[in-house]
Amino acid sequence: MSATARPGEDVVYGQVALRPLAKLSQDDWKVLYSFYRDREIAAWSSAKPIRIPLWLFRKMSLLEEASGDRFGFGIFLRETAQLIGGAELYDLGPAGASPPRFATLGIMIGRKELWSQHYGRAAVTALLLFAFVHLDPPLERVRLTTLQFNQRAQRAFLAAGFRVVGRDSPPRQPRLLMECTREEWNARHPPDPSSRAL
Repeated sequence: MSATARPGEDVVYGQVALRPLAKLSQDDWKVLYSFYRDREIAAWSSAKPIRIPLWLFRKMSLLEEASGDRFGFGIFLRETAQLIGGAELYDLGPAGASPPRFATLGIMIGRKELWSQHYGRAAVTALLLFAFVHLDPPLERVRLTTLQFNQRAQRAFLAAGFRVVGRDSPPRQPRLLMECTREEWNARHPPDPSSRAL
């Protein structure tokens, strides 16, 4: 894939900053790893807690990043520089396309005491800012899948500019399919003076 980003820059929106995985400290990796091992957090995204050791989690994440198949970030509070979650763009496509035109968004707020306080909404908006403004060339579309019962996540996605485009109804966990195009996002989110890369 040949989409490139401004190397090593944080993407700032509102009260959060997205920091590229390559810039995370060892302590940051320990915190991020603890989020991915948490059963409750995993259940909200229909996943299972990871079981691999920390060193392998870090190595695999950075290798995926270096391959250009994924853009991953730690989510930090701007005021305190505390790591509160993770966000990524993955499944860049279409397959074999260069540059990619779309990606799938994934996000997780790992600090449960911060759920329902709009940090997820700010992080989703920052990730779309990255996808539609900071990437060169920018993506045309970002999509995601969320569990139908996860109203908190849906509110964050809708507020950032996503719309429901379909439903997937496996027997146990019905899901909503959502997407946002660059044109739609730009129309809803004019440039924010506090939104920038650092």
